[in-house]
Amino acid sequence: MKKLSLIIIISVLFILQGCDKVTNVIDKGTVRAAGTRNVLVEDYTGHKCGNCPAAAVQLTSLETQYPGRVIPLAVHAGYFAKTNAQYPTDFQTSDGNAYDLLFGNGAAGNPNGLVNRTGWGTASFIEQWTSWPSQVASEMAKQAIFNIRINNVFNSSTRQLNTNITVKSLTANSGTYKLVVLLTEDSLVAEQLDYRQPIGQQTIPNYVFNHLLRGAVNSTWGDAVFTNAAAKNDSVVKSYTNFPVNVGYRANKCHIVAYVYDADGASATHYQVLEANEALLK
Repeated sequence: MKKLSLIIIISVLFILQGCDKVTNVIDKGTVRAAGTRNVLVEDYTGHKCGNCPAAAVQLTSLETQYPGRVIPLAVHAGYFAKTNAQYPTDFQTSDGNAYDLLFGNGAAGNPNGLVNRTGWGTASFIEQWTSWPSQVASEMAKQAIFNIRINNVFNSSTRQLNTNITVKSLTANSGTYKLVVLLTEDSLVAEQLDYRQPIGQQTIPNYVFNHLLRGAVNSTWGDAVFTNAAAKNDSVVKSYTNFPVNVGYRANKCHIVAYVYDADGASATHYQVLEANEALLK
């Protein structure tokens, strides 16, 4: 009997070595004040943009000011993200390029960003980084109409991710809503132009990049979670299995970012992010 118990224990330990489970019971969505929403802040940037490091500092400051409430996303796209001999590291993604093409951030001149993607179709849609604090405060004060929970299971041996995203409607909502699930990575070291430095020292070879968009887990524009209507307390669970995490990405520095947005093309709030959340990959 003792021998059998020992075999079972060894077998369980062997299985656990290959699979690191992160339940993420305490994720960013659980620490906010009741009834208020989290805010997705997208920083459109590039390593040849000398003013972009100041915007990155602004985003970090917002994270510190509102712990667990700001969901950061750095999108490298457009002219300033292109590579050359001096800036060879390529942080562009097909998903980031698609966002930049539609929203026009690169064409507007970096650094700039989007705060919950409010104001699509208006002159105030693209936000200069200096206006992010006021916009974040405004969005954060709005009533939350959805809640997002993220449960990640990452297998270290196969480098495959299984993630379950639960979207709950906190109020009765009419319309069409989609869920986008993204992978981001922190603490990447590469070259960056920084105009805050003295002339002749503005190319920083060991600049640290955070919140870097690595790509979509489901798709660029997401999957439908509610169509036409959602009653209060309705929930939808989206499961994404066997997603391959690039061997070059450090799992302990990666996050899963999930957000729900208004996908009704006729809506006055089309593309607006109505809730967002983030959880560690591992």
